[in-house]
Amino acid sequence: MNISWLFIPAGLMLLAAEVNLTRRQWLVNLIALAAQYLGMFLLLTLVRPPTLAAIKLIVGWMDTLVLYITLASVGEFYTLKAPQRLSSGQIFRLLAGLFMIVFTIVFLPQIQSLFLMEGNQPLLLAAVGTMLLGLLQVSMISEPFYIILGLLTFLSGFELLYAALELSLLLEALFAGINLGLALVGAYFLVKDAEIEQP
Repeated sequence: MNISWLFIPAGLMLLAAEVNLTRRQWLVNLIALAAQYLGMFLLLTLVRPPTLAAIKLIVGWMDTLVLYITLASVGEFYTLKAPQRLSSGQIFRLLAGLFMIVFTIVFLPQIQSLFLMEGNQPLLLAAVGTMLLGLLQVSMISEPFYIILGLLTFLSGFELLYAALELSLLLEALFAGINLGLALVGAYFLVKDAEIEQP
C-alpha cells in the first residue's frame, strides 16, 4: 500500500502545531487546532477503522468549539487583532519549533526501529513531532489558552503514537474524556482571567 500521501496530513499536523507555538491570535490558533485534528483523523485511518478514527476528529472539534465559545463570550478580553509582524519571541519559538521538526525527521529511522513500527513513517513523524512541539509550547508560554493548546497538541501526538502500537477501547474512551476535560479546564481559566481583568 502506497502511504506517501499520508505525509500531507502529517505535515498538516506539524504546521498547525507550529502555528500554535508561534502565533498569538486566538482565531488563527483555533483554526490551526481544528486542522490538526483533521490531520490526525486522516493518519488514524492507517491503523484504525474510519468509525473509530472519526471519534478523535469529533472530540477534537468539540474541544475547539468549547474554546471558541468561551473566547467569544469574553470577547473584550481576547480581542481579535490584525496580523502583526513577528516579534523576537515569536521568531525564537518559530525557530525552536523548526529545530524540533528537523530533529524528528533526521532521527525518524532510529525512532521507528525503537518502536518497531514498519511502514508507519508519516504517523510516527506526526506523533513525535506534535508531542515535541506541544511540550515546547507548554514550557515557553504562560497564558492559560496557549498552555491548553500545548497540552492538547501533546496529547494528540501521544494518542496517535499509542494508536499505532495498540488498540484499547477503554483507553480510547479515557483519552476522549481527558481531551474534553482539558478543554473545560481551559475554558474555566479563560473566564476566570477575564473576570480578574474586567471585574
